[in-house]
This record gives sequence, structure tokens and C-alpha cells, in this order.
Amino acid sequence: MRRLLVGLTTLTLATMPSLVGAGLPPSRFCGPETRVVPVSGEAGLFRIVSPAGGRTARWAPARPAANERTGQIVTIFARAFHFDADNNVIDTERDTVIVAPGTTIRFQLAAGVHTVTNGFDSGDPTAEQSFSYLLDTAHPVWDTTLTIATQFDYFCYFHEPVMAGTIIVRQNVDVGSGVPSGLATFSRLPSPNPARGTVDFAITLPRTASVQLEVVDLAGRRMRTLQSGSLTGGEHAFHWDGRTDRGGSVSSGRYQIRFTTDGATQTRAVTMLR
Repeated sequence: MRRLLVGLTTLTLATMPSLVGAGLPPSRFCGPETRVVPVSGEAGLFRIVSPAGGRTARWAPARPAANERTGQIVTIFARAFHFDADNNVIDTERDTVIVAPGTTIRFQLAAGVHTVTNGFDSGDPTAEQSFSYLLDTAHPVWDTTLTIATQFDYFCYFHEPVMAGTIIVRQNVDVGSGVPSGLATFSRLPSPNPARGTVDFAITLPRTASVQLEVVDLAGRRMRTLQSGSLTGGEHAFHWDGRTDRGGSVSSGRYQIRFTTDGATQTRAVTMLR
């Protein structure tokens, strides 16, 4: 039984199944050694401490009720190992939700204990700079109302890399489920990941559009251009063999596949092993 220690109170993770028992890769921050340590003098602030390092988070604040009457709410459930916006954790492991400005995103605890933290993963240099909240039985909901066009990734420290998602705020989105059918996005995530050889993935376009598809390192330096120019609507499969534009192999490390179309950019991380 795993426990997170909060001051003199013990938070039991009995509802959280074993990652290894479920056949999932263990998170750097998920393990019996992980502790939640309150920050003295900062109400609701604490550090997640583990052999992988330390991260800061807060208890999720009480949800606002105003938008329940005045605007659209899209709910993302925090399940045992996945964030789930479309009730399908098998085919859409990493959900991408598209919403209009003014939409409230509601993160709703369904099982376990999780963080909702901005960033692609814990290796993202922007991780936790915008928000990092803990969802537990005492704080099961976090609402945030998105008012401007933007895009951001989020993840759970305890269950990365399998527990993560993306939210895109875009004008002219149909009100409904929050996920319009006409969506330019990654339709298949990079796989295998980590990889020692070729990485396969796919993107989908709602119509013919100009696409820039590149592999960059974490400093933003271009390693390889995979597509530069127009593509027809539909799904398009790609692969990256771990080589640069000059034909050499990249070093071991973390890279990003950067997909730009219609003025919007999405990225997906991939780790190469040599």
C-alpha cells in the first residue's frame, strides 16, 4: 500500500492500482518513497518529494459555480491512469480537446490521486509554471475558464507519461462535446517511445492545408524536416528514423515533433535511445 505523507496526516493511495501490475511504465514520481510535504507559511502549497526530485503543487481550489449557468463546461475525468474527455482511454490515450474561448474545463477526479500540471511532462522546462493542482477525495474538482485563444499540454506527475492531454482554445468552435470533427492534430502518437530506431506517428487534417512538420531538440534547434508544404485533408502517416537532415544519427535524448498548420503549433515528445 502506497502512502503520501501530508504533515502529520497520512494520505492513503489504496485506490490507486499498481503501475507495474497494470503493465504500465512506472512514473518517476510514483512510488512508495514519494511524499507530499507542506510548505511552511503557504496555505495549500506543498512539495512532491521523491528520488526523482521535488516538484511544487497546490490543493485544487473550490470550483466556481458561475459558468454552470453562463457558459459551456467540458469535463475531463482523472481516471486511474488517464485523463479522459471522450470516454475512450483505449483509442485516445492522450486526449486533445478543442474548445471556444469562454469555456470552462472541469477536471473531475474519478479514481486515485493525481496532479493536473501544465507542461508536456516533468522534463518540460515550463512544467508547473502556470498551474499544478492535486486532485484527491477532499479536493476532487478543479475548474478553469479559458478566455483567450491558446494551446497547452498538461500531465499527472504520478502517472506520466501515460496520463497527459492537450487543450486547444480556438475561435469558431461548435458548441457541443468540445471536440469538433474537423480537427488538425496528431491522430497517432509517436511510437515506440522511447525508441532505438524508427518512430511512427500520424497527423490528420480537416481540409487541404500547408503543413510544417519538424523534429527539434529541447532548445528548438531543427534536427529534421519531415514535411514542408501542402497536404490534402485526411490522415497522413509519417516516420522518423532518428536521423538529421544531413543524414547523421541524433544523440540519445528527448526531442519534439513539431506540427504547425493554420497558424497553430502542436508538439509531441519522443525519446531516442542509442
